[in-house]
Amino acid sequence: MFERKRPFLLMALLAGPVLIVGCGGDDEPTPVAPPPPELDPPPEVINEQMMAPMGTLSTRVAPGEIRTLSADTVYTLQGVVTVEDGGELHIPAGTHIQGSAEVQPSALIVRAGGKLFSEGTEDEPVVFTSSNPPEERSKGDWGGIVLNGRSLCNFPAGDCVGEGSSGQYGGTDRNDNSGTIVYTRIEYAGFEVSFGNELNALTMNGVGDGTTIHHVQTHAGSDDGFEWFGGTVNTHHLLATDISDDSFDYSTGFQGMGQFWLAQQDPDDGDNGFEVDGNEDDYNAEPFTVPLLVNVTLIGKGPNGEGGIEGESVDGFRLRRGTGGHIINALVIGFGGDGLDIDNDETVARMQAGLFSIRNSIIALNADAFEDAEEEAIFNTEGWGNRVGVDPMLGDPFDRVHPDFQPQAGSPALEGAASLVELAPLLATLPAELQAQFASAATFFDLTAVYVGAVGPDHDWTQEHWTRFGAHEH
Repeated sequence: MFERKRPFLLMALLAGPVLIVGCGGDDEPTPVAPPPPELDPPPEVINEQMMAPMGTLSTRVAPGEIRTLSADTVYTLQGVVTVEDGGELHIPAGTHIQGSAEVQPSALIVRAGGKLFSEGTEDEPVVFTSSNPPEERSKGDWGGIVLNGRSLCNFPAGDCVGEGSSGQYGGTDRNDNSGTIVYTRIEYAGFEVSFGNELNALTMNGVGDGTTIHHVQTHAGSDDGFEWFGGTVNTHHLLATDISDDSFDYSTGFQGMGQFWLAQQDPDDGDNGFEVDGNEDDYNAEPFTVPLLVNVTLIGKGPNGEGGIEGESVDGFRLRRGTGGHIINALVIGFGGDGLDIDNDETVARMQAGLFSIRNSIIALNADAFEDAEEEAIFNTEGWGNRVGVDPMLGDPFDRVHPDFQPQAGSPALEGAASLVELAPLLATLPAELQAQFASAATFFDLTAVYVGAVGPDHDWTQEHWTRFGAHEH
């Protein structure tokens, strides 16, 4: 959830050394039984490496330092590890990094000007997970990853301070580069540093569009899956599963582009699919929050919002506090609250100014489609091409272990979508700075994805080798 936080110094952590610990070596371990294939990494493998000689990396990647990890070593974040301004941390494909469940909070924080390169592949993802044995891992075992950049923030200068004492961010460099995160999975993260002051699985503070982020999964997080505070970073193929708070949360002047975002919420402990804000203090603060998002799927607790804990009522889209943004070809199903909840006059004002719309989208199979008649009227705005109560006929979207998000033959999601070519007139009405920001839309977006939702009929990218659902890993 979005709340602006003041710095909270982690004095206990800063008082002593904090290390990334690597486990690796050539010592022959005591033979053990073969591990069960569904656990990753198997507990026997961890035990073998823990008996090997220990290697260490320093608490910080210093300015000007380039640090490269090894896929042959399992690393442990023993507390808060930082990549300083001018430093670079490179993580190759297949590397496993464990956040300590004992030294809390453990987190990887990239300062503004620092860079993280987490460069997995479809077959060899980079995995950030808990240091607990696989069968004992749970939400909130460790903190998560924070990227700080020098792109947009709509708080006054000096007031753009990250949650979880993650440092200053923000500026005017829309093209700022914080590195690369691709084919990366972040599990069992999210940590409450103090009341209302949390670390998310992946937090992007003022991250610019020079940064590359795609094919990233946040799984079993105790706070938000993905959260943006300002920034202009463009992302695609984001998967949030089994998240306790909001799957996608953006605010503070975020103006990035996104495509193929999918959330499958925890039916017993999930919050909203989207929770979106302009600015919590000043609902008219500029730059406005105005992203351009295409092909989104939000999956709630079950058909018609049933299943999970009785009385748990959360929304698909919760849009408030003066946010804008254009959301195209979205699918919202199965939430126990409303499919769409819009709050605050300033949010409606963004729509009236042409800075907010939801188009060519489907809201269905929720406990309620809308909070009230106002949301219904907005969603049914003439020319937006939306549909309500139409079963999208996905394969098995509510299965938490082996889901099928593909639209089946005859699905309404296979018709009524907007092509990006058809959106050109909409983009032409935006203010000059937003037209410039979205100028690369024709090359960034997959123009062949003319369907509603994040998954098409020909291939379900969420079932590739780099993802997991429940305890199951591909």
